[in-house]
Amino acid sequence: MKTNRDSRIKILVESALCVAAAVVLSLFTIFRMPLGGSVTPFATLPIIVVSLRHGSKWGIASALVYSLTQLTLGFSNVVAVPVRNLWSMAACALLDYVLAYTLLGLTGAIVKKFRIHTLGLSVGVIATGLGRLACSFLSGIIVWGTYAPEGWSVAYYSLAYNATWCLPDVAITLVVCVLLSRVSALGLFPAKARVKI
Repeated sequence: MKTNRDSRIKILVESALCVAAAVVLSLFTIFRMPLGGSVTPFATLPIIVVSLRHGSKWGIASALVYSLTQLTLGFSNVVAVPVRNLWSMAACALLDYVLAYTLLGLTGAIVKKFRIHTLGLSVGVIATGLGRLACSFLSGIIVWGTYAPEGWSVAYYSLAYNATWCLPDVAITLVVCVLLSRVSALGLFPAKARVKI
């Protein structure tokens, strides 16, 4: 009989493997924007899987670890902010990395609100993806606004710039997530409370 400790160790190892898979996938870019932001081959999917399989607590913890890893890998963006002061660098680190990626851990909590699994999964991935976009949008206004072309409002530029990479990234993740969720033999998503449409 498995103990609670064994179960936690198993979840911890699975979460660590998912974070590692997400980091490796994030290194392969389909498209990269000049000032940061890229479209990846569903790099955030492993973090979403943790949230779906083990709940928000494990999802948020895994997403936070992933965000700190991404912050380390993208630290050159943090030190390249237009106005180099502690406030701007902290805002960049928080909005572009820590908060943006940690939101992914909430996907499982959103999915649980829906009786139809595919619908809940779609809403969860889109909602957390739009949360990432909102964080990057705010960062674009607060930190990166000086790059707005002449004649453009800072808000419009930030939205256009960040939507260019974020929306395709979310769309790819959503399609792959929904397709994989239908293959129950993979065991990537919990079978309980699943009603397919």
